[in-house]
Parts: sequence; structure tokens; C-alpha cells
Amino acid sequence: MEIPKAILKKLNIDTVPGYEQMLEMQVEAYNNREGDLKGYDCRICKNKGYIAKISDGNEVLSECKCMKIRETLRRIMESGLEKQLRECTFKNYEIWAEWCNVLKDTAVRFTEKEKGFLFMGGQSGCGKTHLCTAAVGQFIKKGHSARYFVWREDSPRLKALVNDTSYTTEINEYKKADVLYIDDLFRCRQNRIEEVSDADVKLAFEIIDFRARNGMLTIISSNIDIEQIIDIDEALGGRIFQMSGDFCMNIPNDRNKNYRLRKIC
Repeated sequence: MEIPKAILKKLNIDTVPGYEQMLEMQVEAYNNREGDLKGYDCRICKNKGYIAKISDGNEVLSECKCMKIRETLRRIMESGLEKQLRECTFKNYEIWAEWCNVLKDTAVRFTEKEKGFLFMGGQSGCGKTHLCTAAVGQFIKKGHSARYFVWREDSPRLKALVNDTSYTTEINEYKKADVLYIDDLFRCRQNRIEEVSDADVKLAFEIIDFRARNGMLTIISSNIDIEQIIDIDEALGGRIFQMSGDFCMNIPNDRNKNYRLRKIC
């Protein structure tokens, strides 16, 4: 059927387009259309979640990289960490002593990397969680998917599933995320490292060893330092230390470095 000249004029073309031209027009029309996905404004797919392209003479849809970000944001909202991610930014980190600058500068520089570990361990209340969370936020903005592993909450759950068929699926979510943040690894009361169980070590090693062997971006905070983690398990601590390199920050125990107590110290 011949296309009416009025329609051709409206499309701003003079002749009937061939099949390839029609495909290109369809792809362009789809990619220019605004979508209705909420929560993150992506100008690549215009909030549709997919991008059209031509493959082997056909129009196909490929998932936009923003879908990783949307999934990360959904999980953050479900975990209740949305407020923490919004408030814990590099801009909001208060510099109240010179050593704070060193911690912040280290975390900021780490966000420029594509692989490796950032470790911050030691004194409670010195801003480790704030800076680690800020680093996660920067990676999310760059298009990386991210997972939080809150040690006190997630380790008991995973250890309880170790003999369940769902264990592999659950732990792979942490092993294979673009960016993983393990918050408060081996949380100990008053640095009593003897409280860390063999099951704790086995779980941590399975996740951290996988990510170390694959050079994956991993952020770890703890109230104990790297030497204490090496005392708990030399193989585990060695991997963290090796993968962190210049991004291994040990903050000596000193109440004067506890932001929460600085008014009474």
C-alpha cells in the first residue's frame, strides 16, 4: 500500500522509507519517548528501563544500566538505610580534627578506583560508617549496583541458612554485587575478639575471599583493627590487608576521637 504524500510530508521525508530506515525510525522514536519509572532520573533510557537498538535486522530492547541503580535503591529503601545514605555524604562529614581529613581523603580517593578494598577499623564513633556510606553513595551515582551487609543483622540470618537450599542464592547476592559494604565486621564488645566464632570466620571468608580473588570493590568497617582481624584468622585478615593496600585505615583506640563523646573528653 502506498503511503499518502501528506503523511510523508508530516514525517519530513520525500520518499517511502525502506525496511532499514523504518527500523531506525522506530528505534529513534522509542529511545526519545519518556518513560514513567520513578525514584531515579535516567537520561539514557529516559526512565523506561530499556534502550532500543537494531540487531541482525531486528529491533531489540536491551536493559539500561540504570536498572542496577534502581534495584540498589529499592533494596536500600527496604532495608531502612535510605535516610543513612542521604545523610552520610562527604559534604556532610564534619572535619573536627586533622586526622578526620586523612580518613575523608582516603575514602574520597577510593571512589576513583575500579577494584580493590577500603578498610576502616578501630575507634568507635570516629566516622567510619559515615565515610564508608558516603563512598557507597558515590559508586551508586556512577552506576554501580551495591549491597549492604550489616554484620550484626545479616550474619546470623545467613549462618542459619547454611544448610538450606536458599543459602547459595542468598550469599551470592553479596559475593557478586558490584560494590559490597560490610558494616561492623566482627562486632566485638570492648574488642573481645574471642567472641568471634568459627562460623563467623567461615562466613566472612567465603564472601571476602571470593571478592578478593575477583578484584571486586569492597568496603569494610569494623570496631577492631586489621591486626586484630589477622589474630582472629590470618588468611582472612591477610586478604583484607593485601586488597586494601594504601586504603587500609586503622584508627587507634582513643576516646578523644569519639565524635559522640568529644564534649565530655
